[in-house]
Amino acid sequence: MANEDNPISQAFELQRQALERSQQAMEQAVEFQGRLNEAMLSGVEGTAEASERSSEMTRQAIHNSLDAIEGMVPEGEANFDQVREAVDEQFDAAEEATDQASEQAIEVTESGLENAEAATESYVESVDQQIDQLRSAHEDLEEQTLSYLEQTEAQLKKLQEQTDGTPFEGFEQLRERMEEMRERLNR
Repeated sequence: MANEDNPISQAFELQRQALERSQQAMEQAVEFQGRLNEAMLSGVEGTAEASERSSEMTRQAIHNSLDAIEGMVPEGEANFDQVREAVDEQFDAAEEATDQASEQAIEVTESGLENAEAATESYVESVDQQIDQLRSAHEDLEEQTLSYLEQTEAQLKKLQEQTDGTPFEGFEQLRERMEEMRERLNR
C-alpha cells in the first residue's frame, strides 16, 4: 500500500500474507479431500471387480473338481451335467445379486461424491468471496490507519511550531504515546 519501509505497512503486509497462506492451505485441503474421494470410488469399483473375478475362479475350481470326480466314476453312473448346471445357476444368481449390489454401491458413492464436490465448490467460492471482502476492508483499514498517524504527526509538529518548541501541557505525554505505538508496531 503506502511505504513498505513503514512499520505499520509491514505489519499489514504480514497480516495479508498470513491470510493468503491460510487460503492456500484451505485450497490444498480441499484438493486432498477430492483425491481421497476419488481413491474411495476406485476402491469400491476395484472391490466389485475383485469379487467378480473371485466368483469366476471359484466356479471354475468347482467345475474342475467335478471333472476330476467324473473321470473317476464309471461312465453312466452319475449325471454330472445336472450338477454343473445347478452350480452354474447358483453362481449366476449370486453374481447377478452381487453385480446389482456393486452397481448400487458405485452409484451411491458417485452420487455422494458429486454432492460433496458441489457443496465443497460452493463453500470454497463463498470463502473466496469473504476473503476478498476481508482483503478490501483490510486495505481500507491500513489506509485509514496510515492517514490517521500522518495527520496526528502533522498536527503535533504544527502544535510544536506554534508553541515555538515550548512544550505545552500534555504534549510530552502525547509524544510518548505516539512513540510507544510506533515501538509496538515495529515488533
